[in-house]
Amino acid sequence: MRIDSSMLLNALLNAVKTVSAIVKDPKAVRLLRLVGDGDYAMLDDYKVLITYAYINKVLTLLLHQEPPDDTLRALRVKLLRQRKNFLVHLQLMIELFDKCHVDYVVFKTLRPVPETPVDIDMVVGSKDDAFKAIDCLKQKFHVEIWDVSRYSIGIRIAELKEFVDFYIKPHVADLVYMDSKPLIENAFPLHINELGIDMRVPIPKPEIEFCTILAHSVIKERLVTLNDVLSLATYESLSGWNNIAEWLLGTSLSSSYNAFLKALKKPLPTKIDHEKWLVSLISIMQKSYAVKSLPFFMTNAHKRLKRLIEFHKRTTYVRGLNR
Repeated sequence: MRIDSSMLLNALLNAVKTVSAIVKDPKAVRLLRLVGDGDYAMLDDYKVLITYAYINKVLTLLLHQEPPDDTLRALRVKLLRQRKNFLVHLQLMIELFDKCHVDYVVFKTLRPVPETPVDIDMVVGSKDDAFKAIDCLKQKFHVEIWDVSRYSIGIRIAELKEFVDFYIKPHVADLVYMDSKPLIENAFPLHINELGIDMRVPIPKPEIEFCTILAHSVIKERLVTLNDVLSLATYESLSGWNNIAEWLLGTSLSSSYNAFLKALKKPLPTKIDHEKWLVSLISIMQKSYAVKSLPFFMTNAHKRLKRLIEFHKRTTYVRGLNR
């Protein structure tokens, strides 16, 4: 399989029409039509739509063509500078990992929507692999370890102002919701050729990345953004529904996908309600990796339930424009 960033963008722009016919949120429909037409004269009350795009993590997409307004042009320059800095930082990390022979996959980070993510998420084979990656980064950067849990290690690279999460298994409050093995075994190099940056990044195949974004949205964050909707629609067009359906069944995420589709009837971003979230969680508990994580989750259930509630309260999560 060969996919590059321009192919992703083209598939995304094709998915815009599909999504605009599915979502019920009038602001989403208007934004998607504007992206498709590139008619910035439609952006008469741009402050409202800019805020909407920002909290839905599609602001860079909205301004992917240069607008005539000076204020919007300045904002676009700022967003593209931020995006380029992020890609440069990721390239520096990848070069170090290649030299140190670190086995990893970047997941749910380099989405079809060219938005700068809050942090960088990577899957590694074991906690030893995570510490190997951290030691590798320490050769060049000052690394602050800010969170160590059973299934992940979170760090901050001070010089780059980047946060990186190394996942042994994708989880929420130490409850595993996906197996990491298929992510690593089904990786392929995404060719990034964007803003003067040329690199190859190992990511999961489109049908698996579809599942990682879906699970993260519904089970972990309990939040659906327009970015999530566009990303899933793009990966479906690249992979085909039959492949997607097979992986949804194999990962017990069919209930999560149903909850996701229900959310498209609401204004975005929107929260997944308790009932649909519980149904999705119960479905995941059919998988051995989720069951095996349950005893550890129960050792400090009060703390972990509190963490789950914190995720439920969060209405959006975006990268600040000044970072």
